[in-house]
Amino acid sequence: MEKYNVELTEVAENDLMEIVKHFIFQLSIPGSALELMNIFEKVMRSLSISRERCLLIVDQRLSQLGYRKLIVKNNIVFFSIGEKERIVDVERILYAKHDWLRFL
Repeated sequence: MEKYNVELTEVAENDLMEIVKHFIFQLSIPGSALELMNIFEKVMRSLSISRERCLLIVDQRLSQLGYRKLIVKNNIVFFSIGEKERIVDVERILYAKHDWLRFL
């Protein structure tokens, strides 16, 4: 399978930074924040190769946009695939227990 570039939108980067801040400042467990960052880094690398293992989101509007999701710990990575550009575009990274449809 061909390798694609993985790009995070500015919003997804902010989502990730908020997750890290939550671990450091709210939960006071910076070691877990670093561990989670490492997990996200591995996930992003894996999406460059095996991006289609994640099915389209069941929601009609989001599936028409080509959104897929991947669960990482208590978070969901929402992404789309640009076949022509050979890009995996990470749109959002949200806490799984939120009403995430509201944020997309």
